[in-house]
Amino acid sequence: NVMAGYEQYKLTESSLSAYNDHLYSPFIPELGNAHGTSKKDLGSSSTYYMTQGIFGQLQYDYKETFFLSGSYRRDASSCFAPGHRWGNFGSVGAAWQITKMDFMKDIKWINFLKLKLSYGIQGNDGVGYYTWADRYTASYNEENGEYTLNMSQKGNENLTWESSKSWNLGLDFALFNHHLNGSVEFYHRATSDMLYFRSLPLSSGVSASGYYDNIGSMYNRGVEITLNANIFRTRNFKWDLDLNLTHNANKITDLGGEEVRGGYNILYEGGSAYQAYMLKYAGTDKTNGRAMYYKDVLDSEGKVVGQTTTYDITAATMYDCGSTLAKVAGGFGTSLSYKGFDLSAQFSYSLGGKMYDGVYQSLMHNG
Repeated sequence: NVMAGYEQYKLTESSLSAYNDHLYSPFIPELGNAHGTSKKDLGSSSTYYMTQGIFGQLQYDYKETFFLSGSYRRDASSCFAPGHRWGNFGSVGAAWQITKMDFMKDIKWINFLKLKLSYGIQGNDGVGYYTWADRYTASYNEENGEYTLNMSQKGNENLTWESSKSWNLGLDFALFNHHLNGSVEFYHRATSDMLYFRSLPLSSGVSASGYYDNIGSMYNRGVEITLNANIFRTRNFKWDLDLNLTHNANKITDLGGEEVRGGYNILYEGGSAYQAYMLKYAGTDKTNGRAMYYKDVLDSEGKVVGQTTTYDITAATMYDCGSTLAKVAGGFGTSLSYKGFDLSAQFSYSLGGKMYDGVYQSLMHNG
């Protein structure tokens, strides 16, 4: 019934049964409940979101050389149904400041060197409000004086936290009297029970377009490098350069054997979460100036046996066009300062991957 998802009102079973024969509950004071008036349109909405957690942290260092840290948290979120709201998360980390060791004292060109390693589990509940419950919208038909209910959201009471388990290995350094500073970090993040919106076909008979579910797993793995160089420095003048780059590899490791296609994206095991799924342009027919698109040729059993072109864009085949994830991405910049005046410039770059030029497409569109 329409009370689903509103447990915060704490109705008892007896008080709830008193309203089973009514369309609305007086405990949900929204203007949208006031139907039945002629040529009136009223509406309002309220959202409730609550988290509850326990958090603890420990840190230890030995002679500012060896460092240990640990944390634990247990969190609950109202985005999930009772029985699925709590999740356990935490982290452990260790670091070694190598330049504090005796054998480093004679190496003058290394000013700072720290090795660090960490592992942690994070949770994500970003699916919106009441996604675990069936929800309805009501409408009033003035002609026959009857109310109707339409399901606006299909709930999933088994929905729970998405979790990410991350390893990180890094090295921080300062060299040549702190003229070159930076860090190098390697990471591996495995995400499981991913929160994903499953679309429902029209044949399901449910007016809601879909529902959220925990589906599959994937990982992100890569390296991040940050460098900062003090090129020139005097009492009145300073010139710095900085550079950062990231290489990230993404792979879906489990999708329950499914292949999910939505919009211009296709997901499957072994692929990435950034696979472009689009039509392929085959050029212009020089005899008539019409645009052509590639289309698969199928045999009697539905297997692809070849490829042809078509003028009909609705008959063209959608293809896996590769990943839009860049091979390397980052930024670089420079800054100058002289007697209180400063000038800086920052740039970003991206190498590799696929890109769709929507601006060019809109300019070439025939209306």
